[in-house]
Amino acid sequence: MSITWYDGVVVGVDGSAESLAALEWAARAARLHDTHLTAVVTYDVPVAQDPGIGGLIGELRDQARRAAEAARGWLAERHPEQDAEVVIMAGDAAYELSRRSRTCGLVVVGRRSLGKFDRMVLGSTSSALAAIAPGAVAVVPAGATTGDPRRIRVGVDRDDEPDVLGAAFAEAAARDCTLEVLHVTDTDAVSAALPELDPVAASWREAAKADLADRVARWSEKYPQVTCTIVMRRGDPASVLRYGLTPEDLVVVGGRRHQPLMGRILRSIPDALLRSAPCPVVVVHAHHGANR
Repeated sequence: MSITWYDGVVVGVDGSAESLAALEWAARAARLHDTHLTAVVTYDVPVAQDPGIGGLIGELRDQARRAAEAARGWLAERHPEQDAEVVIMAGDAAYELSRRSRTCGLVVVGRRSLGKFDRMVLGSTSSALAAIAPGAVAVVPAGATTGDPRRIRVGVDRDDEPDVLGAAFAEAAARDCTLEVLHVTDTDAVSAALPELDPVAASWREAAKADLADRVARWSEKYPQVTCTIVMRRGDPASVLRYGLTPEDLVVVGGRRHQPLMGRILRSIPDALLRSAPCPVVVVHAHHGANR
């Protein structure tokens, strides 16, 4: 099973340069997959009952309207043929976009440039959305290319469902670029030495290679136009996946739904990539809706 995203692409916009870059990336994804694009602008509604709250809500609503107009103008100028709409919603951005991901194929958001402390401690719409959304999420960082990538790198594990490889192959075919399938093993010194010390461990590693090659071969048969290489590395998965990336790349990884704080505590691989990768990252969650 592959993700074709025929059931729509949703992108969160707020009028910032980063969100317009995400809109550009999402519009291209929607065009490549011949599907509808929805740009969503949200604004928070304060819960405090204060005499001046009405004015604040009106100001927030006006900001949302300006962001929506900027998105409409961007689409009209750059993608006049794209089937698209812009909607304004009251509510938290991560929650509303996550709710929409139940019925669309892909949700896209931008990521602002963050300092080292911010990346480690502070939450963001992108990291929160990737943690709680039931569907696939793409995060486009500031400075990343919004055109076709030069390379797609997909991180795979033995326990991944087919969606991760399928999504990567489908994107490589649609964007006419090479695909690098990366599997990271032996994340500590003891396990790294086992293949040399233990014939059973060495046999298990060879079996893992053969299993990955077989899975890749099946997808290559479906997408023969995709040039694919298999790379196996040892080390910390997030660090190995991030190594050598440029703003012209695209990374696809698998993910499982969890609370944003728990993901940061556990240093999940997708969370680490979303905070530091210089290129767009697509997180494909293990389970999707019934329409996939």
